[in-house]
Amino acid sequence: MRRGSPVSKGPFLGPLVLAVAILAGPFIAWLYRAEAGLVVMALALCAGSFALAGGLDATPGHLHRWLRLGIGINLTLAAACVALATWLLLR
Repeated sequence: MRRGSPVSKGPFLGPLVLAVAILAGPFIAWLYRAEAGLVVMALALCAGSFALAGGLDATPGHLHRWLRLGIGINLTLAAACVALATWLLLR
């Protein structure tokens, strides 16, 4: 199987994990605790950043600045989710 073939599972796994984590975060928080939902959302934001970083090579040069901004925002929000989850656990 060629790398770029549509049947390849490689590039599909990242977006799938991202979509499941984004959808599962609020339900996990509702079923268990807010801390668990925040951790899942942080993982989803990190997966989104990873997907954006992987797309840098495939995009035109004038979009790299905006993609890097999106990566930075996602990582900042992920850090905020982890910090809030830690604060809620320790209070």
